[in-house]
Order: sequence, then structure tokens, then C-alpha cells
Amino acid sequence: MAKTMHILLVENNSTDQIAIQRLFQSQNLGYILEIAESHAQALKCMKVFSYNLILLDHKLDDGTGLELLEHISDTPVIFIAGRSSEDVIVQAMKAGAYDFLVKDPHMDYLLLLPSTINQVMSRKRMEDRRSCYIAELERSNAELKNFAFMASHDMKEPLRKIVGFGDRLLEKSKDLSQESKGYAGKMQNSAKRMQAMIEDLLQFSTVATKGESFRSIDLNVVVQEVIEDLEDSISETNGIVCAEGLPTLEADPIQMHQLFQNLISNALKFHKKEQTPKIELVAKPVKEDSWDINVSDNGIGLDAEQKEKIFQPFVRLHGRSAFAGSGIGLAICERIVARHNGKIKVCSSGEMGSTFQVTLPMKQNS
Repeated sequence: MAKTMHILLVENNSTDQIAIQRLFQSQNLGYILEIAESHAQALKCMKVFSYNLILLDHKLDDGTGLELLEHISDTPVIFIAGRSSEDVIVQAMKAGAYDFLVKDPHMDYLLLLPSTINQVMSRKRMEDRRSCYIAELERSNAELKNFAFMASHDMKEPLRKIVGFGDRLLEKSKDLSQESKGYAGKMQNSAKRMQAMIEDLLQFSTVATKGESFRSIDLNVVVQEVIEDLEDSISETNGIVCAEGLPTLEADPIQMHQLFQNLISNALKFHKKEQTPKIELVAKPVKEDSWDINVSDNGIGLDAEQKEKIFQPFVRLHGRSAFAGSGIGLAICERIVARHNGKIKVCSSGEMGSTFQVTLPMKQNS
């Protein structure tokens, strides 16, 4: 059985009060109507009862409907004002009123009242459902993040023991057959890969919750630090990394370091064996409030199908024997960029290499 709807009418004109009461009775509208004739009386009513809807007239003896609207938070309001009150109605809608009606001398506005109430209550129900969905999604995400963290944390210890006992086993290699040594080596490699995947999973699950606050940073400095950190990889591959003219913008410095380290290290990893890897970072402004930073390489490139899934976690586009890694680095990049209210996409012309385009705003909202 549907619950009875309780409506508070805030109206000091007795003629309008009677007209609305008669409208409800004549059309058999099953609403319980309570009347408050003043600002003060309406406040008292709202303190002792939670109404489903408020019909709020603008002109009251001890205040205005706009002033009363400031005290109403979660209850939908239909604002009622005279013909010469367009500016007031605009203010009411900006202040949170769901809809409005304009009074006229013949009270024709009352004919619109039932349909307006239905529209407002339908919108309120949709907003309530959306709020419930959002709350449930936030709860579910929090549980998943907690599960990922706890599961990963609890898996570290047994893996550490597998690696440790494997080391002891290999130390006694003189007592092992060649086949047993091979099994032990495979066991070690699998355990170490799992350890790396767990660390990557922890990073992936905490991008949005463990980041530092945003502050103004120079990406030229960030990228130079990344180049220094990747010095060994650059030296091993005879790689060349060029970057200049990068912007200064608001960001999390640690996550920006992680973002560009992942992109540059990927470019170094997926290079053509017969060619020296060359990575170039070029920035250009987009409108007045954001920048595109392109990270281009001359590597093995991507085909169209790979572009669609490259940012998915744990998706490997190449065999483990060809390229090491867990397949989560670019998924972390996408999460970092999303946390910074930006976008990332990849362009590739096959044999000509790949370009990752990162679009970041100059300033963050929070």
C-alpha cells in the first residue's frame, strides 16, 4: 500500500488556501495538506514533521519564501510567486526549488498544480534512487579496495616463504637432479612474478585513496627525475629521451613521477631490437585551461585491437618470454590521469611506433 503524501502549504492568503484545499478535494487528490500562514509557523512545522513536499509562496507577512528556502534541504519545493516576480523565481530555482508556479488573477495556475506535483515527486524519487545507487556503489568500491589490499597483504607472506624455501632448495643443488633444479627454478620465477603482480595490484587499488594533495609542479623537473631513475634502462638500450617545454600545473608530484616513469619505461621496453629507442615528450596548450603532453616512441607500435584494451589491468599484449611485466602499468596510468581530471589515449601507426597523449588541466578543483 502506498504511503499517504504529506504536503505543507506555506501561504498567508486565505483565498489561496481555500482554493488549493478545494482543488485537492474536487480532484480527489489523496494528499494530507497542512497549512502554515507565516515564516515562523512553517519553521515550527518543519521541526516536528518531515513533509514529502512543500508549496511555498514568496510573500509572507514575516519574511519571504526565499528566506524560508534557505532552511529547507532535502524536501522538494514548488515555489509560487506573482507575475512580476521573474527574478525571484530564478533565484528560487538556483537556491534549490524543484519547480515553480506563477499566480494569476483567475487562479488558472491551480490547474497546473496536480501535474506539477507529480513531476516534482517523480524527479525526487529518481534522485533518491540515484543517491541509493551511488551510496551502494561507494560502499561496494570501498569493500573491493579493502579486499584487494587485505588479500594482497595476506598473500605476501606465503609467497615470501615459497621464495625463501626455494632458495634453500637450490642451495642444495648438488643433491638435486637436473630435472628437480628446473622445477625449483620455475617455482621461484612464478613466485617472484606473483610478488610483482601483488605490488602492482596494491598500487592500482590505492591510486585514488593514497595520493598526495595537488600542488603546483614543473613537469620538466618531474621528467628529469624520471630520466635519472631510469638511467640503467636507458643505458642498457642505448635509449634517447628528449623532453623540454613541459608545463607547470597542479598535480600530485609522486603520481606524476609514476605516470611518466611508466610511459617512458614502457617505451624503452617495447623497442625494436634492431633500432635504438627514441622517446620524445612534447607539450602543447589546449584552450586556456589544459595541456596535451605527447609521449612518442619509435617502438613496435600497436594494432587497432590492442588500442581498445591496452589500459585494462593485467592485459598482456605480448608473451612473457618476449617482454617482462605484469600488464598493469598502463591501467595505473589511466587511474592517475582520471584522478587528475584528465584523459589519456594512445595513437599508433604500426611500425612507426606509438604516441600516448595525456591531457591534464592546469588547475584542479580540489
